[in-house]
Amino acid sequence: MNLGVLGSGFIVTNFLPIWKQYDFYHLRAIWGRHEEKIKQFENDFDYYTTDLKKVFNDESVDVIYIGLPNSLHYSYAKRALLAGKHVIVEKPFCVTYKEAEELINLGKEKKLFVFEAIVTQFAKNYLDFKPYMEKIGQIKIVDGNFSQYSRRYDRFKEGTVLPAFNKELAGGALMDLGVYNIHYTVGLFGRPAGVYYYPNMYQGVDTSGVLVLDYGEFKASLINSKDSKAPCYINIQGEKGCMRCTSTASRVAEIEMILNDGEIKKFSDGIDGEFGASCHEWIEFERMYLEKDFISCHKYNEITLHVQYVLEQAAKSANLPFLLNRELE
Repeated sequence: MNLGVLGSGFIVTNFLPIWKQYDFYHLRAIWGRHEEKIKQFENDFDYYTTDLKKVFNDESVDVIYIGLPNSLHYSYAKRALLAGKHVIVEKPFCVTYKEAEELINLGKEKKLFVFEAIVTQFAKNYLDFKPYMEKIGQIKIVDGNFSQYSRRYDRFKEGTVLPAFNKELAGGALMDLGVYNIHYTVGLFGRPAGVYYYPNMYQGVDTSGVLVLDYGEFKASLINSKDSKAPCYINIQGEKGCMRCTSTASRVAEIEMILNDGEIKKFSDGIDGEFGASCHEWIEFERMYLEKDFISCHKYNEITLHVQYVLEQAAKSANLPFLLNRELE
């Protein structure tokens, strides 16, 4: 697979070791607006360029990975699909449900793969514990916390607005850490009946907040924070026991099933580090691509759409400003 990468930020830097350890991924091209930023990758890719058309017109590029600010995902992914390229879009997939639905339908129409790069859905521990969910009985409570003090937060308070806290680029805690919590929950239980977001706002940006998902017979309370730090976890409580994840919803480092009758079972893949865990998603992208497994791709697309629905409803409930001037569902 010849990979064309759009963007030069933190996520691209961290994915480089993963791409390089698999012969399947050939790093063909990287694009960015500013040559001084992308030049650092000149030894990693066949070429770097500030000419986007060069990448889209390069017939050897099979797949475009989009690691740009959130608000740009839709427009660049659409251009890539129209150029006949498969697309992998960094989370969050899009800003609105309508945008996400259009991209996924366009991919189906053109028989192209459209993936959301979201480690949670492909984490081995997450997949391994799913068949055991019925053992904890009727779900009553889901409680999660992904709090990670951002090194960019201090700069934001000093007046330097980077993409992570830029309301014009759909920055903020919900559209970053919150995406993992939502994927973890929606991947298990589907689309909720009600969505309510209670953010802490600073200069028009949700730097932290509490998301409540109403599933009728149970409720989920999910904290996402970039302005404070606390131990991260997700607990799923049922009438017969609980599933306890003792890490972030992105890493899913270890899950422990604790039943009321004393039975305990642990799920641990033994992989260190969040980006080490990301290898699972890139292995699965490779498999689906090689086997032309559009059925699995479209199943993941359905989860992405459910997550996109929750994100949009949460943002609407809190009147987050990045939805202004965007067409909603």
